[in-house]
Amino acid sequence: MASAMLADTYPKHGEGGVLARNNSKKAWLVCLSAGLFFFYEFIQMHMFNAINEELRTAFNVNATQLGVLSSTYLFGDVLFLLPAGMLLDRFSVRKILLVALSVCIFGTAGFALTHSLPAAAFFHTVSGCGHAFCFLSCIVLISRWFAPERQAFVVGIVVTMAFLGGVLAQTPLVWLAHAVGWRTALMYDVLLGGVIFAIIFIQVRDFPPGYIKPQNPLKAASGFLDFFQGLIEAARNAQNLLAGLYTSLLNLPIMVLDAVWGVTYLVKVHQLTQIQASNVTAMIFFGSIVACPFVGLLSDRIGLRKKPMIWGGILSLLSILLVVLIPELHYPSLLVLFFLIGLFTSTQIVSYPLAAESNDSRITGTAVSIVSFIIMGGAALAQILFGKLLDLSWNGLLGEDGQRIYSSLDYQHAMWMFPVAIGIGLLAALLLKETYCRKKEV
Repeated sequence: MASAMLADTYPKHGEGGVLARNNSKKAWLVCLSAGLFFFYEFIQMHMFNAINEELRTAFNVNATQLGVLSSTYLFGDVLFLLPAGMLLDRFSVRKILLVALSVCIFGTAGFALTHSLPAAAFFHTVSGCGHAFCFLSCIVLISRWFAPERQAFVVGIVVTMAFLGGVLAQTPLVWLAHAVGWRTALMYDVLLGGVIFAIIFIQVRDFPPGYIKPQNPLKAASGFLDFFQGLIEAARNAQNLLAGLYTSLLNLPIMVLDAVWGVTYLVKVHQLTQIQASNVTAMIFFGSIVACPFVGLLSDRIGLRKKPMIWGGILSLLSILLVVLIPELHYPSLLVLFFLIGLFTSTQIVSYPLAAESNDSRITGTAVSIVSFIIMGGAALAQILFGKLLDLSWNGLLGEDGQRIYSSLDYQHAMWMFPVAIGIGLLAALLLKETYCRKKEV
């Protein structure tokens, strides 16, 4: 997902800024335009699911190697998450957005054109470096353009936009790849990135009119020692660690099934066609699209963060257990179950404002980076782990092209990682402290 937290709360007039209520149209335009970058990055993150077999053939890799290739995107993201927080605490969000998007477009183009596995890994890593900035930038802008009582709802809308990008990377990308080839399909993806760059360049601004930027002690000192002091402070906050763990583990169905393995799992275990399988994996996104704005609004209205997270963890665990425990599920049942998984795991978005409310505003970007590091690092390891579990179960069978053939039992064994992960995420939610939608007092 996913992946980061809400930034510092919007200050009142006379205390570092003015509320954007009088210019809500512009606020929405700025934040949704920035959200298009998040939408675009979700396409890059999840495209392997649609072209899994094509990539295995093109680069002649096994399951573990494909998992590693896919995870290079997330490792590139993790590599820049801590610098991203530092940079967003200090420099223009608009400029950072444009540079990061350019980097992502370059990486996507390079990946589409190369025939070398090391080069493909490099370009996919480059694309991931750009991803480190997309959601963090949106969150900082939301914190400046919207009042605190509206931020969870706006975050839900932005996350919904990202999930729409994930939907585009499922069945539509399968169709396009079948029609023109996966390399040409990715070049169309590059053109889409150019259009989004133009929109962000025209529409996004760092601050609403009349906003007075709060003095940041870290920036005033302008030293790396001060940054690392903030980093240590954020890392010591158990709320950040638990929120990151919860979101990371509830995101795994999206980050593993929708990003890499979902289609091949459904084709092998449930004998679906590739189009049917991509439709099923897309249902996780549709469930999240329906639920994210509602969950954010509900949390704001009831004034609670922890309770929705706990119920989301329980219902997510029950849904994924049905998928794992019932070996023979038909197409309609799979559509419903994957929709429910997306619906219930959407409560992970509540951890973003919860974590924001648990940190001093002066280290918001740094705290966001800590949480994002856990979220994306966990996803990267999980993509590799799923492939490793397949290879550990593999019985040695090879196809005519020399590719490993994995049985339905291999996939069923690997799927058990999801109930275990979500169970641990539920435990993390239980250990969180409730913030009651109030910012931490300093």
